[in-house]
Amino acid sequence: MSMLSQEEIDALVNQLSSPDADQSSLEGRKVKSFDFRFNKRLEKFQSNQLQTLRTLHDNFTRLLNNSLSVYLRTRVEATIVSIEQISYGDFIASIGIPSILSIFSMDPLAGSGIVQVDLNLAFSILDRLLGGPGWYPTKLRDLSDIERTLMQRFMARMLNSYREAWNYLLTLSLKIEALDSNPQFIPRIIPLDQIVAFVSCELKIGDIAGVMNFALPYSVLQSIGTQLADYQWSPSVVAGRGMTEEDILQLARNVERAGVNMEVELGRTIVSLRDLVTLQVGDVVLFDKPVNEPLLMTVNDREKYRVYPGVNKDRVAVQIASVVEDEE
Repeated sequence: MSMLSQEEIDALVNQLSSPDADQSSLEGRKVKSFDFRFNKRLEKFQSNQLQTLRTLHDNFTRLLNNSLSVYLRTRVEATIVSIEQISYGDFIASIGIPSILSIFSMDPLAGSGIVQVDLNLAFSILDRLLGGPGWYPTKLRDLSDIERTLMQRFMARMLNSYREAWNYLLTLSLKIEALDSNPQFIPRIIPLDQIVAFVSCELKIGDIAGVMNFALPYSVLQSIGTQLADYQWSPSVVAGRGMTEEDILQLARNVERAGVNMEVELGRTIVSLRDLVTLQVGDVVLFDKPVNEPLLMTVNDREKYRVYPGVNKDRVAVQIASVVEDEE
């Protein structure tokens, strides 16, 4: 092994101590940024596969709008914001705390997916399910046991529409495996550096808007990669361009389950304020309707039937005599 001479050592020291040494060595070089968390070379989904997923989720939002509008009895609008592929670690890091996360199995596919809903949106949904106007607390908190149970039912209903959207590609059996409001308590379904298809949706329920995101691991969808790449959507299936016969039947079933308000007017009369405030139990008030004439029944404030009042099994009831003809 040869040793450096004193002259060689002095030359090296002088070169390193020169202020222009580093600058001159970097001139002419191009600096390229590199994200060690997610390298573009690690992309797994092809562009046509992502396009198929987008079309599928567009169809899902259309089904969801119909289903949730009936379920929550208010206007629901769901739209796709973006779809991209990111690492699972980036997906977890983007989730605010607290936030509703649910893991669902996708049989027969091996593995699970994740859906995340903003907590303010979740509390608005819970308020409507409990009969409220859709308000949410100013200070967000974790869900109680009762609220978690109600949210699981909502998620299950939402996944029904998700399953119907996937039926155009393949038949899935979706089941909720876990639900929590803290991402730290959600089991890690795949390593953090693995790639997922990240689908971001905006969900408006009444006047409240929030985000609903899906994370579908590439390892789960890998087995149907060819189907995703080659699937051709028919014009009747593409979202917004028509409805299939199954869609029409499902919409009819949702409408049949919708609640309506029915009222019967017994009659009208005019009394003085003095007589009104002195009414006692047992007093008789005379209306303008004879007892042998049918009464008017309205459905959602619209005149619909002529009915006769009565009793059925200790409950007040009416018997329909005729249908009010629609003048329109």
